[in-house]
Amino acid sequence: MSLINQMLKDLDARHDADARARLHREVRPLPAANDNRGLRLTIAVLAVLALLASAWWAYPRLIAEQRSVPPVTVAAAVPVAPAAVSAPVAAPPVAAVVAPAAVSPVAAEAASIPDAMLDGSSGLKMSAMLDRAPETPPVEPRPARTPLRRDAPAAPPAAAASERMAKAETPSKPAAALVEKQLPAGKGGREQSEADYRRAMMLVNGARVQEATDVLLDVLSRDGSHTASRQLLARLLIEQRRLDEAYAILAEGLALQPGQVGWAMTLARLQVERSDLAGAARTLQASQQYAAGNADYLGFAAHVQQRLGQHKAAVELYQGAIRVAPGEGRWWLGLGLALESDQRAAEAREAFLRARATGSLNPDLQALVDQKLR
Repeated sequence: MSLINQMLKDLDARHDADARARLHREVRPLPAANDNRGLRLTIAVLAVLALLASAWWAYPRLIAEQRSVPPVTVAAAVPVAPAAVSAPVAAPPVAAVVAPAAVSPVAAEAASIPDAMLDGSSGLKMSAMLDRAPETPPVEPRPARTPLRRDAPAAPPAAAASERMAKAETPSKPAAALVEKQLPAGKGGREQSEADYRRAMMLVNGARVQEATDVLLDVLSRDGSHTASRQLLARLLIEQRRLDEAYAILAEGLALQPGQVGWAMTLARLQVERSDLAGAARTLQASQQYAAGNADYLGFAAHVQQRLGQHKAAVELYQGAIRVAPGEGRWWLGLGLALESDQRAAEAREAFLRARATGSLNPDLQALVDQKLR
């Protein structure tokens, strides 16, 4: 029995050794896991770059859409006939203009301070009125006018400006070509005009002013009544000192939309700088009915009339400006000068006192008032 038991134990031990050997042979190391961290990092970086590119592409368009202005209803055209204007001069205008023979010495003194009366705070710089969104204020109903026909001749100011611009040689696209097409575009054309206007805004934001100018000229050649494009183009031309072309653009726009008082003020300012006071007065008178509540407009018109020696007209316009803005000392001072020129000394002194009492005069005008009250 002991021999049998010993044999059985030996067999069991042998089987255990074989099993352990087979088990060791079957055990293998697991394959190394794939390292995907580099791939995941690459995907994350690409996603961030895609988001940044989308934001860079969308931001200028969002800004342009916010600045875009909806189309404005076109008012009936009122021809304005300014006198022929001489070639543009880059130098600042002469402060004083030779007064008519009938003007008194006091009137000549009043004409010698236009720059003080129209200082930077007055909002009467050439492009100041063009920085705001165009708008046509509501006006009283007017008698119906015969609509412009497609074959009708262009308004006198636009025609005069176009003839002048046709003779001028400039490296850029001339603005006078816009005179040929002044009728509003259809629905599809207006949508294209809006899209081109937004593109011009993006070009301006990217400092590509000349390209923006050419785009706006193309818009107005197709759609002369696109208000926002005309306003932006006029501002860009003035900033580039292309004053002949700015004059033409503004004159054409006022022939279509006389209610754009900002355009009228800017065009009149160009005419004053060229010593065309009579033309400036006609321009302002043509749009005056739309500016009853605009003190700057009335005060500027009064200033032009005063320099022309039309003292009674200047008095009425200054009084209108004072009714709108009684706390503005410049209009009281202008009224006093006009009354003084009209030989109404007592009323003039009262106006000077009111001007000083406002406390709104700059040092130069304050010194003038003090001199008048001595």
